[in-house]
Amino acid sequence: MREDLSVKQAFEATVQFIRKALKKYTLFVLHLSPHQNMLQGILMYMIAGWIILSLPFMDNGEVSLIDNLFTAAAAASTAGLTTVNFAQSYTFLGKLVVLIIIQTAGIGYMTMSSFLYLSFSHRLRHRHTEVLNTEFALPRTVRLQDFLRAVIIFTLLAELIGAGFLYNYFIRHDFSPFDATWYAVFHSVSAFCTAGFSLFPDSLMSFADSKTINTVISLLSLAGAMGFIVVTDIFNRIVGRTREISYTTKIIVFSTLMALLLCSFFILITNPGLAPSAVLFQAIAAMTTSGFNTIPMASLAVSSYLVIMALMSIGGSPSGTGGGLKTTTVTCLVATVSSHLFGRKHITFLGRQIPLHRLYIANSTFIFYIFMLFVTLFLLTWAEDLPFIELFFEAVAALSTAGISLGTTEKLGFLGKLIIIATMIIGRVGVITFGMALLKRDEDELEEEEEHLKREDLAV
Repeated sequence: MREDLSVKQAFEATVQFIRKALKKYTLFVLHLSPHQNMLQGILMYMIAGWIILSLPFMDNGEVSLIDNLFTAAAAASTAGLTTVNFAQSYTFLGKLVVLIIIQTAGIGYMTMSSFLYLSFSHRLRHRHTEVLNTEFALPRTVRLQDFLRAVIIFTLLAELIGAGFLYNYFIRHDFSPFDATWYAVFHSVSAFCTAGFSLFPDSLMSFADSKTINTVISLLSLAGAMGFIVVTDIFNRIVGRTREISYTTKIIVFSTLMALLLCSFFILITNPGLAPSAVLFQAIAAMTTSGFNTIPMASLAVSSYLVIMALMSIGGSPSGTGGGLKTTTVTCLVATVSSHLFGRKHITFLGRQIPLHRLYIANSTFIFYIFMLFVTLFLLTWAEDLPFIELFFEAVAALSTAGISLGTTEKLGFLGKLIIIATMIIGRVGVITFGMALLKRDEDELEEEEEHLKREDLAV
């Protein structure tokens, strides 16, 4: 009787502790800005994944705590960089945990949790909406409710179709029904979420000649990286909610195609021995930041590294699963330069004038991205005794959340791993969101301060 009573008391005390902890956490969340909320959410998500991956039956017993943290961070940021051979180092359960982290992180942890918040107070629902607006940059033509619905439906549909094609391929190549299903689902999710994790020790190099694998993985990566704005926009046009495709969608499609074709050409002429299909696949993997590779990266010409780094830096598109600066940001930068060179009074692109506040965001993003890249590279060159080009490539891959590496990740020491972990998380939340989470001040205080500022001219 006493034992039953003590067990009951322990259970009630545990429940009470959890309730108090959740209440304190909710109050903590309410006092954070949307940008701080997003950052802490991803950090908590990464830490939870780290704790689970550190359980004894999740790996083969040879993965250290720092490597488990690195894997959790790479999955939570959908970066795909690994300090160990993922396919050989983790058990089925460990890989399943990583798959769940990738899926949730790929479409946004706030999207996955949005329906849970409906039962909370109006104040918390309002704060949740603010965080969603921070995570997903949407044009005024797209409603948040329609967007969230499109995210869930399109993600599941695209991954299901992709898994179907991959299953058909694997089952015809001596995979058992279970293995064919597992490999198909994992790589379909990893490709759509542009995570770059693979169940094969050499990524996808064993399938360099497979048209099915190359085509399906490329299309899934493009579908995820080009963003849910495009999907929502096209769906609204088909059902008649809108009369034409939005300017944002046109820019995304145009800039993605132009960057892929131009950079594929440069990679091809610097590596004449490669097949055009292999070059295009690698260009797509770099720009979508999916991180897969079908050719050894170390075999490419050094000049190709610069092109691939440029593609990784451009990255995907707003509200997509890819990282990087985003295609629309780069478009704004190109429009600013070209309009100035041609002597135009306004910033225009494809016959349309771009709003000043969007240009302001684009320029801020680019400058802060370069600053964070410099900081990361400085710290890496200080902490690691490795070739500069390898560290430069690694820094770009981490900040752009692209899983492509020159084999440098596994060579990193403890401090180097911590630097890359921090860089991947910053890249996942976005450099501007990270900066505002650290530096943003109260709006009323800023308005009062700006009222007393004197305007001056500055020679540029």
